[in-house]
Amino acid sequence: MSSRSRVLPPALAALGVAALVSLPGQARADDPYAISGGLFMSLSFGQQLAFGLGVDLRAAAILNTGRPSGEGNMGLGPFAQATWLNFSAGRFAAGIHGGSDLSDNVSDIPYSIDGELGWTYRTRYNDELPGQHGFHVGVMSALFRPVALDVSARAVIPLSGEPFVPEGIFGIGLRVFPPFGMPSAQPMDGRPLRTAEGVVLPPALALGPAAVRPARLDRATRAALAGAWLDSARAECGSIPAFLALARDLAAVGAPASLVARALAALGDEVRHTARCSEIASSLAGWRLRPALLPPPPARDADRRAALVRMALEAWHDGCLGEGAAAARARRSLAGASDAGVRAALGEIARDEAQHAELGWRVLAYCLAEGGREVREAVGDAIAGPAPAPPGGHVELEGERKETQAFGQLRRAQADAAWDETWAAARRDGERMLVAA
Repeated sequence: MSSRSRVLPPALAALGVAALVSLPGQARADDPYAISGGLFMSLSFGQQLAFGLGVDLRAAAILNTGRPSGEGNMGLGPFAQATWLNFSAGRFAAGIHGGSDLSDNVSDIPYSIDGELGWTYRTRYNDELPGQHGFHVGVMSALFRPVALDVSARAVIPLSGEPFVPEGIFGIGLRVFPPFGMPSAQPMDGRPLRTAEGVVLPPALALGPAAVRPARLDRATRAALAGAWLDSARAECGSIPAFLALARDLAAVGAPASLVARALAALGDEVRHTARCSEIASSLAGWRLRPALLPPPPARDADRRAALVRMALEAWHDGCLGEGAAAARARRSLAGASDAGVRAALGEIARDEAQHAELGWRVLAYCLAEGGREVREAVGDAIAGPAPAPPGGHVELEGERKETQAFGQLRRAQADAAWDETWAAARRDGERMLVAA
């Protein structure tokens, strides 16, 4: 075996670990881009019959971020592949890819079609088959969310060397994230994770098969419910670093220790919520689904006054409104739910999110007392302004109404009513707090 061939296996292994562990690091709500990585096996026909093990990395700019939440994305961007052929040679490819999420009308299982165009280079097999550049063209179909099973067909047209024999390549693989991201169909529950780039949602990974329940659900309804509960798990998981950042920022501005302790206690609540929602999603999907925990955003305030203004506005939007609405939705969902596991999760979430909303009011009161006129004016403008749209919107799930309600999913009118109820009560209480301040 040549020195080049001996280097290929560890290089591909390292690249595969990077694909599965570090990609994607994060996924923003309504993200303008998506990053996807995967491992694949392939079989090549043409110059030589060859078995391949490879990695595929791709990024895509989402071209239709204005489409309603829950609809499929379209994207375009670069890709790179590396394949170990017959344990003796390597093939490398790079170029552009583009396509769209689609929907199977029979099974309602989402999938995407992704075309590829670019350059490829294969290292030498032997003296008769030296290294060769080529023109790369292909198509890949990725099925399921959040874990994608991809099936691909590719062709290589040689551009150098001999013999001039085109190659056909067929492959199958697993991806850690779909090529065009995973649009959320549910409102974001509770306190979101905010960064300088916007609101961030954690990616979700599948850790292996799980027992499926209950048997009575049809496949389309089961898939829709699994996706909805996984969206909730991702949102709850995003609240963990958000509360850690809140505790850090409260301590930094000299807030009472009781507020810092309550923020840390809320973090523990979100850990439990994430586990609850993940368990329900896993039992519906047949995969052990878990969101990846992201780090808290770094402190970015110029001074204490700026921190108090920001924290006051976040307390209003994310605590008083966001977590208040999450509690209201959970209470309404609980009223129609009949599945025992779902009822237990919703009861816990409704209780805890109400406490988190009350923490938001306490943080708001502290910032108003400490921040002076600048904080009061900023909060006053937010309260007096038009009613904000519900976070993340709400898309009704397909399926029988009794089945989706049994698993805690609201109709659009119910979700809108929960938001309107929260907004009206919070605006009234906020105006009273401003007068008192």
